[in-house]
Amino acid sequence: MGALAWNHAGEVLAAMASKGQGAVEAEVAEACSLRRALQSAHSLAFRRLVVESDCATIVSAITSETFKMNSSLGLILLDCKALLESFEYCRVQHVRRTGNAAAHELARRALTAEADEFLGGWYTS
Repeated sequence: MGALAWNHAGEVLAAMASKGQGAVEAEVAEACSLRRALQSAHSLAFRRLVVESDCATIVSAITSETFKMNSSLGLILLDCKALLESFEYCRVQHVRRTGNAAAHELARRALTAEADEFLGGWYTS
């Protein structure tokens, strides 16, 4: 997974690249990445954020008032919804893959890294 945090001026505050949990379905991996990013933002005491994802299914599910919790994906999304409520303001929105290029590059970098990496203060385990 790859994630970046930047401020209103476009300056990168933190970035991380993480290998993740191994082979899982793409939507589960996207949901896990969302949860990890929200956990990291919470631990860094971010209070207001806009989260972007190129996975329309995850964005639709997380922004919906009702969603099916019939799988591990549903449980992960339930965790994400609880985390979203811990912020003063948090919006989740869809972005085209081309708009998410930096996060994808970090995710690609994580595939060949020996350990998780962090820049600018995000600690990853």
